[in-house]
Amino acid sequence: MPTRAGLINTITTATMMLPLLLAGCSSANKPASTLYIAYPIPDNEFTQTSKQRTEKRIRLSTELFLKTNPNTRVVTVAYRENSMNDQISEDSKLNLGPDLILGPDYALRNLYQDSLLSAFPNSLQWRQQYDEVIKNISFVDDKLLFAPYAILPQISCYNNKAVKQPPETIQELVELGASGVRIGLSTRTNEIFWTAGSTGAIPDISSLVNKTSQNKLQAKIKEWITWLRQAAYYQNISFYSQQSKLINELAANNLDWISCHSYQVLELKEKMGEHLGIAILPNGVQTKAFASPFLLAFGLGTDSSPSQREIALSYVKSNTNAVGQRQLMLRTEDFLPANKDVDIPNQSSQTLKAYNESWNKQSLSYLKEWPMILQYLGTPENYLKVDTTLAKLTSGIISVDEAVQTLTNLGK
Repeated sequence: MPTRAGLINTITTATMMLPLLLAGCSSANKPASTLYIAYPIPDNEFTQTSKQRTEKRIRLSTELFLKTNPNTRVVTVAYRENSMNDQISEDSKLNLGPDLILGPDYALRNLYQDSLLSAFPNSLQWRQQYDEVIKNISFVDDKLLFAPYAILPQISCYNNKAVKQPPETIQELVELGASGVRIGLSTRTNEIFWTAGSTGAIPDISSLVNKTSQNKLQAKIKEWITWLRQAAYYQNISFYSQQSKLINELAANNLDWISCHSYQVLELKEKMGEHLGIAILPNGVQTKAFASPFLLAFGLGTDSSPSQREIALSYVKSNTNAVGQRQLMLRTEDFLPANKDVDIPNQSSQTLKAYNESWNKQSLSYLKEWPMILQYLGTPENYLKVDTTLAKLTSGIISVDEAVQTLTNLGK
């Protein structure tokens, strides 16, 4: 996951590396009633605690699948995120590759580009269950690259002992810091872009993709970058290069308010208990925060026999149809359903209410801009360029104008 945690651990067998588990086998002689699933865990989170936490999450999905496939044995294996592509590539050469891969959208897209995933059959059937934003992320050239099953909204997490009323605007966030509340922000692209929405810069950023010349600096982009630079001067606003650092600092009571994602709430609740508060990110006076959700999805491994491919598709269908998604929603508060036909029970939970507002009132308010933003950040190199630029900006290494120039040229 961005840098996002992996979602599954061994359910029916002990966790072990896939090559050892399948040594001596091939896709031709894997038992037809066994489903092999792989998933990534960030290298710096590859611990037994992380595996136990993700095992708890994925067990619900497997239980849904086993209702209609009771005789199937599910075997899961964790990969270190940074080496997952190479490892799956090596395993596939030996006919030991996984049948199904569960992970964040960006990781699955990279696997598809490396020919380690197969597109889903019958794309029209899958199209009908997703809204436009999810289809923009998961479809390319009318092919479903991976099937989303969970939306992980971007929200704010805070210590409700220190923050009695979460800020509704980005201006109130600055005032909160001035009052002594310790605020943490990440310079990672997909973590900090919400501020571009709150400062009104998203339309200008999206317009860069369609323009042939970016010699003229965009006013709103400069306003956004200026806000970030000024925030770096404030005593109680700190920037971090890793989102996991924000989580650890909030849990350790070294920060009071951070931006976060729903998949991190379970970990924070374990450490903070009733002192954890959840709210949407601060909007601007006239614009919404560009809350950037993660999608968790299923990808079809290329190393499957026809019978195993059918089992993998059955697993995906069990967890993405409206009934299955509704059942998951009633049993967990980790995410929102990706299926557009599932209603979200807002009244039952303040946490789900925040998730719903983040997705429907913030993320989806940028429906027109999403395709261009995805294109603007269309490669790992572009993500890294933005990461580096914002880290240098908030560290004082480069000026506002230099940062604006770099981000403007990125759209060429």
